[in-house]
Amino acid sequence: MLFNKVSLYKISILAISACFLLPACVQMKTASLYDGIEQEIKSPKPTDISLIVEPIIYNEDASDVWGLEKDVCQDASISTTIAYSGKESIKLSWNRNAKGCKFAGIGIGWDSYAGKDLSEIIDYVAIQMYVRSQEGKSFGLPFVLTLEDYSGGMGFSYTGNKYFERTTIDEEWQKVVVPLSSFEMEKENLNPSNIKQLQIELQQSGSVYIDDIRLVFYEPEPQEPWLEEEVLPNPLAMPIQLLDDAFINNNAWGLITDDCQIIKLSDREQSEGQKSLYVKWNNQDQSCKLTAFGLSWNKWHPVNVTSIRQKAAFQFDIKSVSGKTSQLPIKIGFEDYDRAQAFVDLQSQFVTGGQYTSKWKKVTVPLAAIPDGIDFTRIKHLHFKLEEAGEVYIDNIRLVQLGERER
Repeated sequence: MLFNKVSLYKISILAISACFLLPACVQMKTASLYDGIEQEIKSPKPTDISLIVEPIIYNEDASDVWGLEKDVCQDASISTTIAYSGKESIKLSWNRNAKGCKFAGIGIGWDSYAGKDLSEIIDYVAIQMYVRSQEGKSFGLPFVLTLEDYSGGMGFSYTGNKYFERTTIDEEWQKVVVPLSSFEMEKENLNPSNIKQLQIELQQSGSVYIDDIRLVFYEPEPQEPWLEEEVLPNPLAMPIQLLDDAFINNNAWGLITDDCQIIKLSDREQSEGQKSLYVKWNNQDQSCKLTAFGLSWNKWHPVNVTSIRQKAAFQFDIKSVSGKTSQLPIKIGFEDYDRAQAFVDLQSQFVTGGQYTSKWKKVTVPLAAIPDGIDFTRIKHLHFKLEEAGEVYIDNIRLVQLGERER
């Protein structure tokens, strides 16, 4: 036996077994050989909606419309001055939050309240209406469209913005198209083969005109995701070049020129390539609140560095314009996504030969040297904090495994 809906088969036989304790006894029982599920067969698309059901729900004739009244909830009437097509439209003003308001809305029995079978066209048809505001703009249309059958079952759909022709409801007519497939039918046991009416339940408040409500063929447009999740390279797959002639992914901040600092890419000096980062600062003036720069090497996605913290380092070349020194007034560290920061001073043990000089020197700062106090599972960026005053060139910033001294 075939069913239109999903059904459960049982193919059974009678198994006959002898009752060994009573030789004359025969016992009969059901043995199930197969349980299966028949897939629901999709109805074919009709060539004409009118061959299945009357497609016009409202157009000029309000004889099947109820709720055209004025009470504490709403003011609903037929307008003969504004219409999308013909000479009439439905004019609605409502305030669902008014004191004593229990229900706001209208209903349309259409086709003289004859029972309507929508079951064969659910996948192909939508309710289309034309809507405009009475005045001004609305960024939503707080309608709940409700189909009711003749046994009291109901199905609901909300007229969300995705069904609008434009972003807002304004004083120009626009098409609103709500697919029948969007209606929740199972919750209130709607029988789509015996539809009595369409209700438009009004929520919140508003004032609109509605016209030319009908069933139309509908095919959803192919949806292209407006935001695709980018596949990022592994931010821990060392070595990673963070700065050569440009910052990785151009994801750097703090490249500022003002009275407190000059931080910019320059072609005046370079340890290799064509450019380096020129950094000059003096924050001894109290008006200089922040002299710093930083960069993200994972396009501002958080990085969990806990697995490499004991075996990785930031490495870069540096040249001190002011000459030889065992320590520069620069701190290097991390900021996490809770804005917590942790830094280590750029001391002699991190630079080749123990001295920062006017010649290019290699600096290696192990991640393990950066102190606790931040969330190492959610690192936001590498952060250079500039103190007091100084002038340096920085080039060839990389994330490397410890022990890797050269490329």
